[in-house]
Parts: sequence; C-alpha cells; structure tokens
Amino acid sequence: MSRGEDIAEISELVARERLFRARHNPAIADCYYPDATVVTSWQQGPLSTFLNAESTEVDPRFAIVGNNSGAVVHLNGRRAYVELPTCTHMRMMVNGTLAQIESYRRLLYRVEKRTTDWKISQMTSINENDDLRPVIAGQDLHINPQDLVGLRPSYQFLAYVRQAAGGEISTELLGTDRPADVDQLYAEAEDWLCQTK
Repeated sequence: MSRGEDIAEISELVARERLFRARHNPAIADCYYPDATVVTSWQQGPLSTFLNAESTEVDPRFAIVGNNSGAVVHLNGRRAYVELPTCTHMRMMVNGTLAQIESYRRLLYRVEKRTTDWKISQMTSINENDDLRPVIAGQDLHINPQDLVGLRPSYQFLAYVRQAAGGEISTELLGTDRPADVDQLYAEAEDWLCQTK
C-alpha cells in the first residue's frame, strides 16, 4: 500500500469513528484496538468505559451532532497520529430552557497498523472553546455570571452544564488555555511516532 493510500485509509478511519460515535453505532468498537485508551472531558481510561456510555449532561431525547474538519495525518511506517478538528452540538435543558451547547475540540488519535488494518490505539480530546445558547432565540437561560467564575475558558460552558446536571468535571483537562500541556501532548505523540516496533 502506498503512503497516499495509507493516509486515505487513516482519514476514513477517524471520520468513521466520529460518525459511529454520534449515531451510537456499535461498529465503533471495530475502529479501535481492544487495548485502546480514550481521554475525553468525561472519561479517562480503557475503551470499555467509553463504548456505550455518555457524559452526565447528555439528554437521551436529543441526538448529538458532530461536525468534523479534514484530518491531518502524521505518518511514519506503521504508526500515525492524526489531528481532527471537531465541533459537537448537544441539546439539553438548562434552568428549564432548551439550550444547545457547541463544544469545539481537537481530537488527537494514535493509530497503528499492527496486522493488516489501521486501527486506533489512543484518542485524546483537546478543548478549544465552547458556546451555550437557547435553541429559541430570545429566551433566557438564567445563568448567573458568578456560576462561571473559575471555569476554564476552553470549556467553561461544558463545565457549567455538566455540573448543573449533577455531574463532575476535572479542572485539569487538556485545553488551549494551557498551551504547555498541549505542547507536551504533541511532543509525546512525536516521540511515539518515531519509535520503531
């Protein structure tokens, strides 16, 4: 297989993973190796705790919609890491009003070709920005600005709705407001990419 064919296959793999995630398609498991790890705003651990699970604020009445930009693939032999800019749209009730949150993130995947197929061995989410608004323009979400104090700008509204729904969220998530942490993640990905197996 040529380099171009590998890049095309890897790009399709991460696009398929995002589509299957949004549609709750059990075939998402086939995108990952069984020993893969996943780090998001609501979970950090093995693939088994990511599949068929959702964060606290997700309302099962409403579908999650994701929009992805083109993947950037950094390839070296049978390893690659992939950057995938994405925006997730979720609807939920906030203080009695139907709202929509838009969460802008960059997903960093590690993918490997251990046998004949490319699959994901790790996925890490980097928070970039978010927005919260009423679905019906002009309605009031009744958010007290004091409730946002101390919430990190890369995911402040995500943190707000998670806590309002009775959940918890770490203050130490990866976010572009802490560039040194993001730089460290990329340095680790580069080191991993250059390792030979």
